Amino acid sequence: MIKKYSLTMLMALMIMMVVVSGCTENKNQTTNTTTNISNQTSTNNNNNNSSIISAEEAKAIAQGFVEEPEVTAETPTLTTVDGRQIYVVPLYQNGNVVGEIEIDAITGENIGGAGGAP
Repeated sequence: MIKKYSLTMLMALMIMMVVVSGCTENKNQTTNTTTNISNQTSTNNNNNNSSIISAEEAKAIAQGFVEEPEVTAETPTLTTVDGRQIYVVPLYQNGNVVGEIEIDAITGENIGGAGGAP
């Protein structure tokens, strides 16, 4: 029992030493990485506005995922979720909303939605 406890404590101490040594050695590198990520995010956001697909393209992509013959994709709404621009495309059947499909506004990828997951 004592050997098991000692071994556990020794392992915990070694892990803590590795974690602490990794956190203190490269303090400047961590700061630079954060700055670089911020710069990349700013650049990507600037590019995203000029290269989004049209609402009609999003509607057509969404319609391609509809499997029910009486369900149609209607006018999409462009929104931002967690920094990602998406079109929310409502799905209608007999004049009633029956679901939605979310389309990435940059790539045109179907990213899911209620009733529209790939």
